[in-house]
Amino acid sequence: MSRLPNYAVLDWKLERLPAGELRALQGARLAAMARYVYECTPFWRRKFDAVGLLPQHITSIDELGLIPFCDRRELQQDQAAFPPFGSYVATDRSRWRHFAATSGTTGVPLRRVFSQRDWSYVLDRFQRNPTLGPGDIVMILGPTDGLIGPTLAAATAQRLGALVVHAGRYDSRTKIGMILDLKPTVVTGTASYLLHLLDVAAAMRVDLREAGIRAIASVGEPGAAVAASRERLAQGWGAQVRDGFGLTEIFPLGGSCAHSTALHIASDMALVEAIDPQTGRQLAAGEAGELVVSNLVGDTQPLLRYRTRDVVRFAVEPACRCGFTGTRLEGGILGRIDDMIWIRGANVFPLAIENAVRQFKELSSEYQIVVEGDSLPRLTVRAEPLAADLAGSSELESRLCAAVKAAVGINARVELVAFGTLPRGHDKAKPRRVLDLRTKANP
Repeated sequence: MSRLPNYAVLDWKLERLPAGELRALQGARLAAMARYVYECTPFWRRKFDAVGLLPQHITSIDELGLIPFCDRRELQQDQAAFPPFGSYVATDRSRWRHFAATSGTTGVPLRRVFSQRDWSYVLDRFQRNPTLGPGDIVMILGPTDGLIGPTLAAATAQRLGALVVHAGRYDSRTKIGMILDLKPTVVTGTASYLLHLLDVAAAMRVDLREAGIRAIASVGEPGAAVAASRERLAQGWGAQVRDGFGLTEIFPLGGSCAHSTALHIASDMALVEAIDPQTGRQLAAGEAGELVVSNLVGDTQPLLRYRTRDVVRFAVEPACRCGFTGTRLEGGILGRIDDMIWIRGANVFPLAIENAVRQFKELSSEYQIVVEGDSLPRLTVRAEPLAADLAGSSELESRLCAAVKAAVGINARVELVAFGTLPRGHDKAKPRRVLDLRTKANP
């Protein structure tokens, strides 16, 4: 069976390559990957043959557009037809070492296997610019029994020499007690759960700023790049906020740096595009579109032109102040196409409403968006005042209404409910923020 070349991915200089050198490296790896998937996977051989594409047609990234897209639903169908991991597996089972699965938030979970080669590449990527070492303590708030984000955070910290505390099985109050006792250097979790812990700590009359945490790392969902959420996290925890980004289906792709909230993509390991979600046309830097990712190095379940459904905007400037020259997602993940709300001719992103809600210190970090009414759709934003006497406050409702309209461009009704009413994000599942009750949205 054919094999991919072994690549050197640990070198931090790969993140600072001049544009021409990076483009040549990506082209060579894309050409090798096209040959590899055609020879080793029935899935990709079928897709190439369906459009009359031969692997030798791919010689550089200029031919990327010749390769057909793939998406989550297609992979789910393939795994159902060829269980358990699908016909896009390119390696023999004797080489599999690690298992993971997607959260299943958007449907049937996708199952993922890693060869030791692939697993080592991911850890190498995170070791390029280490911020941890011996003597540091890292607390992992999420489960490390199949979810790729928490599991890789733990494995990376251990490789760097830090003590890792697996706290996923404990309840929120116990976790806060452990934070106060152990005083970890870094705490990792989803943005929504990190915000939820601030509310739990306040109820316990605990100030988490006194724990001496150096950084909190948000993984598994967008949110840490939302300005108001990031500020609330930084102030509440008294720590630097790091935003991580990755896909179980591809690889953990990168994260933010100390100089910017933009997500830095490991461009030697993955080739990314922003496309018009309707036409598939590639967009220029600065234009918002759907993120498409091609795996350049993975040998186990490699994907080309995978449509993520995430909405992004590539940075226009050629390099970050930190020196990174690869692709950067300005403002992180701007939203998800699946979560976009079309209402009265307007396109509303829930993250824009999140930014509006979390600017109000009088409100908890929880919110909910309700859309109802088929003939005349109505949008309601539910939020929770921290003080009981503000529930139903017309003055606060009026100010929040104005903030939401400024954020999304349409009028919305605001409903202030008692603290604790709305569903909470927790360390094992992402909160459901949008309830679309329209008949057409729920066939």
